[in-house]
Amino acid sequence: MKRELINIVNGFKFVPGSAYLEGLGDDAYLSFKRFYDAQVKPDPYAAVRDRAMIKIVYDRKTAQIRLNPNQSYFQSYGANDSDGGRVRVFPAIDESILENRVFCHLFQCDSTYIDEYCDRVRQEVVNISVHFIRYKANCGGASYSSPVWLHLDDEPLVFIHLIELTRNAIGADSVISEMDSKPTNVLRLSNPFDTLIVDRAKKHAVTPLGATQGTAYRDVMLVNLEAEVQQK
Repeated sequence: MKRELINIVNGFKFVPGSAYLEGLGDDAYLSFKRFYDAQVKPDPYAAVRDRAMIKIVYDRKTAQIRLNPNQSYFQSYGANDSDGGRVRVFPAIDESILENRVFCHLFQCDSTYIDEYCDRVRQEVVNISVHFIRYKANCGGASYSSPVWLHLDDEPLVFIHLIELTRNAIGADSVISEMDSKPTNVLRLSNPFDTLIVDRAKKHAVTPLGATQGTAYRDVMLVNLEAEVQQK
């Protein structure tokens, strides 16, 4: 059954990290980076990534977030031909994130777009998955996303927040296309909290990560507004 397209950002929108840092103190980024580093663990489904996840419920009437009792993650095969069609369980992000000052600030910024979507579909309570994903690649090797190339997410709205991209990284560029999968835009998240927002109006991907020397890292936080098909 074809899903209705809710166009919020015309496929994608880049928001510079400086916009998310407004209102935060000088130590905000470093404190959140320390929290992030303490959470990520080896991804049980892919040796090329470390990962952690927490699922939350956002109640728009109260503007509050709370822990979701369901902490598993599902994608359809149509959205992810690598890992879709099965339920995955990732290492858990500590529940203290719900009261983390930096996370709450970032989420408040994101909620402007989430609220617009919810107004359009007349939904007051939504399920959201928060993913910490660390891509890591040694010189000559590669780390890659799942799915690997251009795709449409099940989620109607996804926020890709950069936490860190190390200087020795190569690749790790975001790619946008129309439904014909011919790239139309390439951009890079480079600075702390640089953010790519995507909806289902266009396809997107991130190119594999490599390293000029040593080990390169690309740390991101995804804030995903989950679709009904994902409630497994």
